[in-house]
Amino acid sequence: MRGRRISSAEPRAAAAIAVASAAALWFATAAGAQQPPAPASSDPRVEAGDGWNSESALLLIERAIDARRHAWADSALERFRAETRSHVYYLGDFLGERHVIRADQIALDVRWQAPDRTMQTIVGRRHERRLPTTVEYHLDHLLLILDNFGDRIRLGDGHEIENVRHPAGERALELYEYRLADSLEIRLRDRTARVFELEVRPREATAAAAVGSLFVDRETGAIARMRLTFTPAAYRDPQIVRVVLDLRSALWEGRYWLPDEQDVEITRSLPWFDFPLQTLVRTRLRVLDYHFDEEPAFSLAPGQVVYSYPEEDLARFDAWETSLYAGPHEAETADGDLEEAVADARRLLLRERLFGGGRWQLALPNASAGLRARRSEGLLAGAGGAYRADDLTRVSFWGGYPMGEARPQASLGVRRRRGPLDVEVNGWLRVNRDAGPAAAAGVLRTVALLAEGEDYEDPYFATGGRMGIARTTGTVRWRVGASFERHERAELVVGTELFGDQPLRPVRPVDEGKLARLDAGLTVELGSGPGARWGLELAGEAAASGVGDFGYTRATVALRGARGSPDGAWNWASDVEFGLAGGELPVQRLFLLGGRGSLPGYGFRVWGGDRMALWRAEVSRAMASPWVRLRAIAAVGWAGLGSVGEDAARRFGVSGSEGMRASVGLGLGLFWDILRVDVVRGLRDASSPAERAGNWILLLSVDPRFRGIL
Repeated sequence: MRGRRISSAEPRAAAAIAVASAAALWFATAAGAQQPPAPASSDPRVEAGDGWNSESALLLIERAIDARRHAWADSALERFRAETRSHVYYLGDFLGERHVIRADQIALDVRWQAPDRTMQTIVGRRHERRLPTTVEYHLDHLLLILDNFGDRIRLGDGHEIENVRHPAGERALELYEYRLADSLEIRLRDRTARVFELEVRPREATAAAAVGSLFVDRETGAIARMRLTFTPAAYRDPQIVRVVLDLRSALWEGRYWLPDEQDVEITRSLPWFDFPLQTLVRTRLRVLDYHFDEEPAFSLAPGQVVYSYPEEDLARFDAWETSLYAGPHEAETADGDLEEAVADARRLLLRERLFGGGRWQLALPNASAGLRARRSEGLLAGAGGAYRADDLTRVSFWGGYPMGEARPQASLGVRRRRGPLDVEVNGWLRVNRDAGPAAAAGVLRTVALLAEGEDYEDPYFATGGRMGIARTTGTVRWRVGASFERHERAELVVGTELFGDQPLRPVRPVDEGKLARLDAGLTVELGSGPGARWGLELAGEAAASGVGDFGYTRATVALRGARGSPDGAWNWASDVEFGLAGGELPVQRLFLLGGRGSLPGYGFRVWGGDRMALWRAEVSRAMASPWVRLRAIAAVGWAGLGSVGEDAARRFGVSGSEGMRASVGLGLGLFWDILRVDVVRGLRDASSPAERAGNWILLLSVDPRFRGIL
């Protein structure tokens, strides 16, 4: 085995003296000692008038500190061996959705001998990468946290958090203040513990300290659970946004409070650049069992030592109780308990900043907002910034100048979180809009325009603003908003292809005028089957002709399912969408079908209507993982045209699809399936007009997860 010694633990020579002196105190029953603890003679009372550093709160924290000091000095606890399993995920947060980049599963053998001797051995490990990464975890991300860190909290081998005083450690009362918040019951393994929730915060919000809650067992004074985050001053790495811990203990053998489960989440982003991409390390460790009666085969040296079996032995380990993806990963937008810990900590600090990173940052909503090329703009260069007044308030601004259209564009947005609600107010000046849903990632549209003279959009310009609120509750997210904007036609400002004299596709005219609109949406995660995720999306909007120039209603419903696994199994994705409109539709709110983004193998958006149905599906299989996947894709769609959309369709130059249209194709997914190359054909016979007949096309695209940030 290979070994690595960690810095030795502090000596505990005073432990025996502490045990003796504690016997004279009423809280000595908290010692985790040789007999099952008896109830304390009196309990702190949770009263409405209790505030910070009340007598009951200080008595309770002193009891917890003493219990923690004595528990592992109990002469009855001479040794133990623990078996643990953990999941470690390296995640990417793209536009608020989490996706696994790398997944690890770890099996540990943990041995402890009194008073402070520990050996943790990695006996099994397996991992998969879903996206390219060279990430290496700090060693303590993989290990069991013993004794709730000791008197000083250290994470990331000291690179993330170093030497932060424990809120129940030596001299904690000098740094922290405490408030008795509640008396409750919590479930810990196979028993229910009656605990007090003791809130803790630093006396000075600028101190390097922990913030959160300690759940103190009423009978023993032991810390049954510790849920904490930290102040920005505690973070040593400037890329750290936040660190959240949830450490849970359980009572073993009726007397020993020992670690049971631990959750840790570490979020990072660039401190100087606000971009909709963050990375996270998310770990969950669970102790399977403790063994107290085993005679040690050898004596441990003082302090902590970590060993690992050789790689080939780690790979042979097969005693896994759960799958590699059984832990918390992208199925959860954010872990509820950890998010609650952050919200509680922010409340305790009276809305002081908890997240790392600078207040002022450069900012871009996506890569194409910095540099892009479009038929209606020419080459556009843009830049933006963001200001974070606190963790709950963000002000962002962006400006760009299209050199072909030669009229500036700009946007300004304010986002504020108020309790469970997200409130947004946005305004924009002549921003580029597309009459249909995005057909490709913005970067690919720039490349396509430069290479073949097509940017796969039907643009117009919008000036106006919107106010909206949204809320996420478990697996349900809803939003409502109201907007008022003026729409203007775009013109073709790029005449020919960059490398040739072929004229570009004309810019189709939209209906100009003022639009006053209400919009709403609902997204529901329907759960998952074996490896699959399903979601339902509903969206609707209504425009009032009495306020603006357009009066219509428009609604869509979509059912989306996907199964993704990098292990060579079959992956699939399926989207079914329906749309219906009423009133008098403007051109820019027609349902458009055809070509890239809907029905590849036909002309781009040659069909449109006031009703729509579209099904798209793909299946893939790894051939040379992770470099090559074989793909098969298919799409079937229909656009119906009635009195609601007839005039708009005529002005836009589209017609109904005259029945169902379908396309199929084969292709390859390259480099972790990030880049996709497909050969697709529309199946309608050649008797149709040329642009409406099926054709062979070569389709270059990217993984949909990256579309929004590109």
